[in-house]
Amino acid sequence: MAKHMAGKHYSGRSSENPERTAAVSEPRRPAPAPKKRRSPVIPIVIILIVLALGIIVYILWSLGMFGGTGILSGSLLTSPSAAASATPSASPSASPTPSPTPSPTPEPTPPPIYDDGTEGYMSSGICIYNNQGFELFYGDDSMAEAYATMINGFAEALPDVQVYNMVVPNHSEFGLPERVREYYGESSQRQNTSVIYENLSDSIKAVDIYDILNLHNDENIYLGTDTHWAPLGAYYAYTVFCDVAGCDAAPLESFDKTSYEFTGYLAYATGEDVLYQNPDTLDVYDPTFDYTCEMSYDGLSYFPSDTVNVHDESAGYSMYLSGDMGCVRVTNNELSTGRKLLIVKDSYGNAMGPFLMASFDEVHVVDFRYFEDNLPNYCEAQGITDVLFFNNEMSANTSIQHDSMRSLFD
Repeated sequence: MAKHMAGKHYSGRSSENPERTAAVSEPRRPAPAPKKRRSPVIPIVIILIVLALGIIVYILWSLGMFGGTGILSGSLLTSPSAAASATPSASPSASPTPSPTPSPTPEPTPPPIYDDGTEGYMSSGICIYNNQGFELFYGDDSMAEAYATMINGFAEALPDVQVYNMVVPNHSEFGLPERVREYYGESSQRQNTSVIYENLSDSIKAVDIYDILNLHNDENIYLGTDTHWAPLGAYYAYTVFCDVAGCDAAPLESFDKTSYEFTGYLAYATGEDVLYQNPDTLDVYDPTFDYTCEMSYDGLSYFPSDTVNVHDESAGYSMYLSGDMGCVRVTNNELSTGRKLLIVKDSYGNAMGPFLMASFDEVHVVDFRYFEDNLPNYCEAQGITDVLFFNNEMSANTSIQHDSMRSLFD
């Protein structure tokens, strides 16, 4: 039976009830395919791409491409030595504000000369304008060259001293508008003085005072009723001379000032009421330092004087240095510079003499019209170190004045 059952079991499977057979024995499902293993290459590539993008972004940020300062815009771009010595700061400091470039100091501009729109009028050879009288200048280049040649000869005769030359323009150059000067055909005093200075030898130091007088043309530097300049103009010229000569100029305030009303030669010569009605103020400046003064009418014999100026209102312009003396010698008892100045002058020099006395051990003021001694011999005997030849524009262009100056060397 067992064998039958076994045979039945083995061969009677198809003779059994098909439905039962289906329920009992379902068809066998195919085995699932084995799972494929993922390759690790793709994730690694993705990671490398992300890292590369990160590095690129970091470099761009470091270079400041995103508006930041970036590490490469600062210390990392400096040299190793600079980076090593740099001190890190807690927060970025503001860029320093550059210092403004200093602008050059502008040259001072002379004030305009007063112009009332008229040409004035002539009276006895004098131009009356703006309630003042003016001598007109008609010199030329040939006279200027002759004057310079003469001064060059004087310097050769004085080999052991330093020679200077100063020419003082007269009032019309700074008191009359240019159109008025042209109306009367007046010569240019700027041109004339330039020709003189250009023709001086190299051994002579020119003292050009034109510009400083022009800068102060609206001040009381000339007299309106007289042919001379005022002491204030002389003082400005004195400061220029001291600069050229290399000595100290005394302050104007260091002199004692006394003022007088004054009507000068041009009022008498023209008789013009307008000049009498507009008198000048004459300021006399006296030295306050200790000094000794001697005077001479001819430069040969001398007498002592207590003061260099005379305070006599009736003397007018002659109050300065007591008028046109042959020679006035002043010793400054408070200086010991080793320098002695001799000035050869016309009457314009009288107003400047007291100022010069403050800057040299001795000052000898010689009026070439009255001095009778020989100038080279005098300079040697007195130990003169500096000589200033001084004339106003009219004297420098007048032959008779040249002849008087030449007589000093006879």
